[in-house]
Amino acid sequence: MDEDERSRPADVPLEEQLGTMAELRDEGKIAGIGLSNATLEQVGAGLAQTGIACVQNQLNLLQRDSEPVLELCVEKGVPFVPFFPLGSAFKGMPKVSEHPLVREIAARLEATPAQVGLAWLLAHSPDILLIPGTASLAHLEENLGARELELDAQALASLDGLAG
Repeated sequence: MDEDERSRPADVPLEEQLGTMAELRDEGKIAGIGLSNATLEQVGAGLAQTGIACVQNQLNLLQRDSEPVLELCVEKGVPFVPFFPLGSAFKGMPKVSEHPLVREIAARLEATPAQVGLAWLLAHSPDILLIPGTASLAHLEENLGARELELDAQALASLDGLAG
């Protein structure tokens, strides 16, 4: 065993983690149990073992790997919180607001590209709860504007077509 293996914590089975979290919830020490970066199988296991308050996975117009998890959440009435709702802030990762189609739709609807990306998520599922990053009051107001933006059928069809 090398030094990296000794310093890395041992993997704790999901069932044990969920059991401990359920105990803490039942004792009133936490309000709910959430999962993050969870696979479909992990969410299924969590739902079978204990109540899940929400699931937080990456999901946006350009990154839709978590669609099956979202579908399960919708089916079970579990809120879904997409992280990086506008794409990653990390260098080299796609950003929703920079995509040419998003920019074109934003110009046509007199909105910002960020508002289009957030409005798509809100239209995509009623079980989505958005917590977009906000750096200023103006940025907050821009993000809030997404809830008022109605994407027409043409825009939704075009944006839905970005999958893949």
